Amino acid sequence: MFAKHVIKSLSPAITHVQRRGINVVSGPPQVRVSFAEKAVLCLVMAAGWTAIPVWVLGHIKEYKGQA
Repeated sequence: MFAKHVIKSLSPAITHVQRRGINVVSGPPQVRVSFAEKAVLCLVMAAGWTAIPVWVLGHIKEYKGQA
């Protein structure tokens, strides 16, 4: 009897759970990224990737204790 009451009281809560309506449609970009912006981004990323290794190689004598 208690289980029937619990099921009846929970059923409206379960039926009102929000469902996500995800609809993905691929296609061409809506806004094209300019070549200049791509080039600047490429340069910034390359500088970021190489900054720490260049720093370490430039200070390797300090790390070895030979400074």
